[in-house]
Amino acid sequence: MSQIIDVHVHPPLDAEDKGVNPRIVGEKLLEWANGNGISRVVVLPIAPYISNDYIYKIVEVDPKTLIGFASMVPNPYDKAVKELKRAILDLGLKGLKLHPNLQGFCLRNPHVWKVLHVAGELSIPVVIHALWIDESTLYFKSPYTPWINTLEDYALLPYVAPEVKLIYAHMGGLLYFKEFLGIATHKNVYLDVSYSIITISREIGMERLAEYIKLLGAEKFLFGSDTILGCTPEELGAKMQINLIKRLPLNEEERERILHKNAENIIKISQK
Repeated sequence: MSQIIDVHVHPPLDAEDKGVNPRIVGEKLLEWANGNGISRVVVLPIAPYISNDYIYKIVEVDPKTLIGFASMVPNPYDKAVKELKRAILDLGLKGLKLHPNLQGFCLRNPHVWKVLHVAGELSIPVVIHALWIDESTLYFKSPYTPWINTLEDYALLPYVAPEVKLIYAHMGGLLYFKEFLGIATHKNVYLDVSYSIITISREIGMERLAEYIKLLGAEKFLFGSDTILGCTPEELGAKMQINLIKRLPLNEEERERILHKNAENIIKISQK
């Protein structure tokens, strides 16, 4: 296996508030990546918990290995668009991360659609959280409001922003895995396998999961671990997920696509 790109890694979401030096976070991310056999790391913030400037300083530690995405609450859109352009054009970040649950917005909000259109103009991919779990159990204690964003809202976005490469994180989880496979038949929709690949494989089995991947096409899946530095338990961690992908009954080209080639193409990551 030539290399592995993890497209879904978070620094501790309270690091900036606690005054942790971003260089220390960057060095810990590099240590973690090396220990898990990962060659490139996409660092995802979630605004307002972590600023884009903080991500930029983390990435500065090793820009060849660490790839930063931007994040901002997408409404009001004028403020969000201004920050998005600054993060991409001035700071050099490579994509946008949105988390409707933790950022408290609805995907049907026209402000969100306008931000997505600007992402399309900037030719950057957008990673959107797509997992139905109780976020309030996490340490940052966001209110859980599952009724705000429905499956239909996610299905609508490829029509609203056909020019944007949408990466739906977690593949919809156990509740909506098959439905998200259907949404991903749109040419601009991709799925990051993070976390859910473990729970789904346990539920339906490795053979069936591989069949679904082949049916949709391996070019639609990206490896992401959803690691939160210092918080993710080992049994759900990156190494476990990588080993699972390597054990799936797929051919070598399909594994290569999931583990790094798709990320290189979609996020425009040059090979080292």
